[in-house]
Amino acid sequence: MNPNVERMSAAGPPDDELITRSQRGDQRAFAEIVRRYQRSVYRVAYALTRNASDADDLAQETFLRAWGAIGRFELGSPLYPWLARICTNQAFSLFRTRKRRPETPIEPLLEAGKQWGVDDDPADHTARNERDSALQDCFAQLPPEQQAVLALRVMQDMSYDEIAKTLNVPIGTVMSRLSRARVELKKLMQQRSGDAT
Repeated sequence: MNPNVERMSAAGPPDDELITRSQRGDQRAFAEIVRRYQRSVYRVAYALTRNASDADDLAQETFLRAWGAIGRFELGSPLYPWLARICTNQAFSLFRTRKRRPETPIEPLLEAGKQWGVDDDPADHTARNERDSALQDCFAQLPPEQQAVLALRVMQDMSYDEIAKTLNVPIGTVMSRLSRARVELKKLMQQRSGDAT
């Protein structure tokens, strides 16, 4: 689901009113912001970490940092890209601390956000699992900047403009990183399938 649709359909006061009240120290107003955006922020965190525990931690840290910085938020700007940028920065910080990607089993990139169905054919299920595992491994080999744009575009269905605001880079940089990420991912998948034959 596009986060903007979620925000517009949310019941209650508009974001700008909640932000203004939060900037005055109203914790209940900020709690409403958290309620409104917690799923979207969690999805960004999970798209980047592919680990439920890390995503929970990053989402909580995102809102803690957002509360501390809400006074500097520019009214009239969209809130979601700002929150997603905080979350992305926290994820990059986590990756630098670890020096590597997490090794925890992850939900396949292509299946993110979809319901798991019942498989009629075990052979199809096995082939799909092998393909998804290969995709996850190849995705993990991409540089973090490429992982971020690919995750935000493919898994979060964000526009180039939203990704640019989230990562605080020009749209052209988003487009070039996304293009390089797709080319590199395809190359890695081809190399992997060549190794398997």
